[in-house]
Amino acid sequence: MAEINPPAWMQAGSYPARTDRLILSALLSYPGFAVDEPTPTRIRQGIKPSYQNYQLKARAAPTPNMTVIVSAGFVFIDNHDSGGLGTYVCVNDADRTLTVQPAGGAGQYRRDCVVASVYDQETAGSVSEWRLEVVQGTYAASAGAAVRPSLPPNCSLIADLTIGPSQTAVAAGQIFDSRNFSVAAGGILPVSSSIMPPRLHPGQMLYLTDLDELVVGQLAGTNRRVREQLRPLLTNQAAVAPLNVTGTYVDFTSVAWPPVVVTVPPSGMVRVTISANVENSTSSTAATWATWRASGATTISPSVSSSVIVANGRSSASRSRLLTELTPGQSLTITPQWYISSGSSATAAVNSGNLEVQPIA
Repeated sequence: MAEINPPAWMQAGSYPARTDRLILSALLSYPGFAVDEPTPTRIRQGIKPSYQNYQLKARAAPTPNMTVIVSAGFVFIDNHDSGGLGTYVCVNDADRTLTVQPAGGAGQYRRDCVVASVYDQETAGSVSEWRLEVVQGTYAASAGAAVRPSLPPNCSLIADLTIGPSQTAVAAGQIFDSRNFSVAAGGILPVSSSIMPPRLHPGQMLYLTDLDELVVGQLAGTNRRVREQLRPLLTNQAAVAPLNVTGTYVDFTSVAWPPVVVTVPPSGMVRVTISANVENSTSSTAATWATWRASGATTISPSVSSSVIVANGRSSASRSRLLTELTPGQSLTITPQWYISSGSSATAAVNSGNLEVQPIA
């Protein structure tokens, strides 16, 4: 069969449940894997994302025992009994407690799986229903050798459970979240970079949950990271420096010229720009610096490459420096400083300073 007739919702038309399932399939996102391309009506199945992705999340009982609790939520499950049979929407409207089978004896380890499974007697089996269930794994001689059991053909994986010898309770540390998420066509899909689909349709966008990055599919069949515009942070000098010591780099007080604190972006790059009026007329070699130091995500001492400097004169200038290979997510503090080689506030000055710190997306 090619065209499926009658189309859904045609007046006086009669059609099978598959047609309604295909309507749902038409609204969900493209799976993004090569294995699914021979079946163009197939979708990316998975759980509906939510705040902190709490839908259909497996967790331990308040007092751990041989059960797990699955929260309420929606899951979209594609029929894999045959190609192009459409997608089921399955709903759990309250916490569901599932029993985990007793552990084995000494030297017996296994990996169980919590799944949402669809059974449709039209295509396979003898019942028509969906279930939240625990599929028991086979025993292995070590925890590392335990593998997932064979799963029902029409299911969405929720969690892996590690079961050790003589274990009497499933605690949070033995529950490993294995959910995939699915969104409407055109929606931004939350997914870890380790399991992201590699073949996005042009314009399909992913949010990489572990990297805090957006990725978009391109016409050439490749992916690229979406560049975000991050706002710079700026502080201004509010008071003159005392210039009462020589030959030493001195921090401005937080009142005189506040430091800037930023979170290192995913690129690991931050640009620092300092601007100021500097002068020193003490002697032909006397110098004044407006500079900064970095702490937190990295430690950087003042240097020529990050300073506005004048010797025996007056200057109004700025200096930029790009910091790279920083650890994303860490806090970086940029503290403005002053320095004079000789003289005092009577013959030297640092004023009208600006410190701009730009995270690079």
